[in-house]
Amino acid sequence: MIVVMIQVRCHKYLLPDGRTLDILAEVIIEISKWLQLTSSAAEAGGYIIGYQHQKTGAIVIESVTTPKPKDVRSRTRCNLIDEGHFAHLERIKQTRSYYVGTWHTHPQSSPIPSGIDWNDWNATVRVNKTGCGYIFFLIAGTESFEIWAGDIKTRKIVRLVEWHMERGLYVEN
Repeated sequence: MIVVMIQVRCHKYLLPDGRTLDILAEVIIEISKWLQLTSSAAEAGGYIIGYQHQKTGAIVIESVTTPKPKDVRSRTRCNLIDEGHFAHLERIKQTRSYYVGTWHTHPQSSPIPSGIDWNDWNATVRVNKTGCGYIFFLIAGTESFEIWAGDIKTRKIVRLVEWHMERGLYVEN
């Protein structure tokens, strides 16, 4: 039996423009169901859904799509081709939420983007748009996850550093 400990809490990051990114606990819980914990587990992925808070400007990642039957998945690849992903993205247009990026898994404890990841991300930042000015790329490893932000205007992609909590308050590292 494999046991993975997941911290059920919001994760907070500082964006290059001074705003914050909040990843809700439910997102991490959902992604953790797809971790590549065995040598035969296929890579998983999906789209990231979020919104920008009207008063604070903070960006909130509130949900993700998960692998669908027609997606093409192998140990080191995941191509999101099932129409279920796109139907979900269309449905959320009726709400305050929208597409803000993609996530996928790696079979490493601490994920490191591959050359394929970087090529895909650079192409995505050139072509895709979001309502918040950034596109996010999350990779979930077997013990931790990392997130990168692609600035739509500058096309620069940077790894985000999580704030830590001290006495119940988030503090920048």
